[in-house]
Amino acid sequence: MKSRARGFESHPLRRRGPNRSSSGLSFRISSRRSCRSAGIRRRAAGAVLALALAAVSTAGTRSAAAPFPGPSNTAASSSITVATWNIAWFGDGRNDDDLTGNRRGGRHLRNAGDVERLRGVVARLAERGVDAVGLQEIENRDAARLLFPEGEWDLFVSNREPDPEWSQRTVIAVRRASGWQAERHPDVLEWSPQGRDRHGVDLTLRRGGERVRLLTVHFQSGCNREPLTSGKRQCGFLRMQFAVLKGWLYERFREGIPVVIAGDWNRFLSRRADDAALLPGDPLVLPTVGSAPRCWDGYYDNFVDHLVAFGPGGSRPGFAGFAEVLYEAPFSERDRFSDHCPVVAELVFDTP
Repeated sequence: MKSRARGFESHPLRRRGPNRSSSGLSFRISSRRSCRSAGIRRRAAGAVLALALAAVSTAGTRSAAAPFPGPSNTAASSSITVATWNIAWFGDGRNDDDLTGNRRGGRHLRNAGDVERLRGVVARLAERGVDAVGLQEIENRDAARLLFPEGEWDLFVSNREPDPEWSQRTVIAVRRASGWQAERHPDVLEWSPQGRDRHGVDLTLRRGGERVRLLTVHFQSGCNREPLTSGKRQCGFLRMQFAVLKGWLYERFREGIPVVIAGDWNRFLSRRADDAALLPGDPLVLPTVGSAPRCWDGYYDNFVDHLVAFGPGGSRPGFAGFAEVLYEAPFSERDRFSDHCPVVAELVFDTP
């Protein structure tokens, strides 16, 4: 069953509460714009995001102005638009009853109408120029293909061993029309001592003379705000994962190309003075410190989904825009879609 009313509406991040329609699902985004300096603002003033995901309407839907500027002709910088999205136990339908996320009353079983509406999110991300999406909690390639059409998106699925109960894989989807060509590296799994924990999918993206290293992660849950040095078991495991990530980052800094890490960090990195945010180099962490999520009417106090970026050699990049894509639907339907809303940013890098 298709939704009758869906589109995107731009509004300030701090605005409270959507105006829901009983006629079906629509999508909004919440956005902020910032750059680290006036120079970056000028270079990024025309970047490609335009991620208002402004109302693609059926009858009576209002179109809102895009909060991000148009393309830039400046050769002194390069940019890439990246999203991260945890789709919550998203399976291909064959093993749904066995997945842990569904065994408690079928919480994440989706019907054909749910899948169609999730496809709508993907279509609108593509329409607005998102180049790559880091995905979490995808059962397998067939599940990802339900949302990301072959011929439009290249999929890179983690090589985590099949396990019908815990089939949570990370995936990177690269939009073919973006012009980025992907070189795959071995999964990052050193933070998984037995190889069974969630791997990191690792790509180098190339477009003309541009290069970006892109990693998607899904880290240990259960230590979102406690000190990593606490005695809590989950914090000890997450501390180990961050140590592995730091080693991986130092290797990337020596390569001298930009780095983007997109994923579900299961950590409140946007919380002030969070010790896990003390990564090497000079990272740009999005959402920025102090931001509050609007997903599901602000039900959650802090973000766990983050885009963390570094310029060449670990320098700090800029960004032309940040957006949180919101589902406009009753909270009771949360598990039909996801408890996570996609977050998107256009990242701007100085060229060496």
